Amino acid sequence: MLIASQATQALAGVVIVPGWGAPIFEDNFDTGGINYGVWEVANRANDANNEQQYYHPNQVSVADGKLHLRADRDPNWTYGKNYNSGLVRTWQEWSYGRFEARAKLPYGQGFWPAIWLLPRTASWPAGGEIDIMEARGDAPYGMSSALHWGWDFNSRQYRSQWYESGANFQAGYHDYAVEWEVGVVRFYVDGVNHFTLYEPDVGIPGTPKSLILNLAVGGDYSGFPDGSTPLPSQFDIDYVRVWQRPEIIAPPVSLVEDPGFEQGGGALNRWGMFGNSLGNVSSDYGTPLDGERSLKLYGQFSNQVNYSGVFQSIPTTEGLLLSASVQSLTRSEDSIAGTDNQALMKLEFYSQTGAEYGSEHFLGESSIIIADRFSSEDVWSNHELQTLTPAGAVEARLALVFLQPATNDPGSLFIDSVTLSATLAGDYNLDGTVDSADYTVWRDGLGTAFTPSDYNRWANNYGATIGPGSQAVPEPLTGWLAALAGSALGCRVSRSQPRC
Repeated sequence: MLIASQATQALAGVVIVPGWGAPIFEDNFDTGGINYGVWEVANRANDANNEQQYYHPNQVSVADGKLHLRADRDPNWTYGKNYNSGLVRTWQEWSYGRFEARAKLPYGQGFWPAIWLLPRTASWPAGGEIDIMEARGDAPYGMSSALHWGWDFNSRQYRSQWYESGANFQAGYHDYAVEWEVGVVRFYVDGVNHFTLYEPDVGIPGTPKSLILNLAVGGDYSGFPDGSTPLPSQFDIDYVRVWQRPEIIAPPVSLVEDPGFEQGGGALNRWGMFGNSLGNVSSDYGTPLDGERSLKLYGQFSNQVNYSGVFQSIPTTEGLLLSASVQSLTRSEDSIAGTDNQALMKLEFYSQTGAEYGSEHFLGESSIIIADRFSSEDVWSNHELQTLTPAGAVEARLALVFLQPATNDPGSLFIDSVTLSATLAGDYNLDGTVDSADYTVWRDGLGTAFTPSDYNRWANNYGATIGPGSQAVPEPLTGWLAALAGSALGCRVSRSQPRC
């Protein structure tokens, strides 16, 4: 088990976590009152999960450097419930990060304190739910963490784990945290990594989420209060902190146009298309991860191996590190599971702008499988591809390819939220220069954000520069990118060769 707290440093009152840096959000509840610009304080009933409380602002207070969520009986059922309690939720949402709260849990049958992440607008469970900590008032030595996902309510899934450390979580304050990153969620209690989940074993939506702290009374998880339940009781929170990795705070600018396949009513006129003999390459309305549309791909049913898909081109130069990502979904009602269909994400390189695939100007490619017979169904999955631009390359093409065998295997795939960024290899602080400062970033993030092989990337490119202030968009590319925006360079390239 990882003991994350051993690596945490406090410098001049700022908590530095290696690989994460300083918090981007922190509330120590030391101002004497709730910050309404930061927190939404609930004033509503909650009828889900058979809960028995009404969340009322009067049950939320800040005193002695702590946030207090107080539960009490309401014999008059003033708000239609037999109990009143408190819930607060950040107005702000974050996509990925480390979230931590230090809290003392309440004792008593029927109490259900929780620290969790949930989107404000995305439907449940499509947007995902991350339960950092849930506990039962009758179980002082235990708590659980969980992840919920699914395409819709009927396809909902979850994974959870109960954890006991020997500590009484109701007798004092303890640290509860989650590290939510692309493809992985890690849960911690007092620095101990007690539960980790990975894609594709589970679905980990990247939908932005707000942080919720609440004390429920009764319900399916905790059972109901009885004569032994002490009232009033409260859930006490010492602090809340949020970190994001530097590349999340200042992410590379995406070079893809129409990344959600929405523009022009789904006309795909910013993308080049190939293999669209049956209308099998289209912008589909009603099956998106974000927005209203996604790309739908399936085979041509031509009785021979066939390739269908879309592509988009950008200018590049030797030494640039290209990073692409997509989200993909295969539906159980039209699944490719058990078939020989495959879908690929590819980065191709050319020594001449507009050259054909497989021609003398084709320099090579990197690719990953984003869907095949083993893919999970009814859940969006994230895929990432990263590769260095080879010598002599002037153009890179991002291609999304559906391969159907000669057996005309059925099934379709949906793709959304495409990104493509270019950074200078080894420029880990994204300042446009590979120098000693990048070594420090690598060293501090080793084992979390970086691997030993990333040192070689830094060393091999030491001294390279792309000009000040350019961040992820290299200076030589800016003119090309302006031309791309106006002319959709990639969409004019003919496709006379197979994609694979």
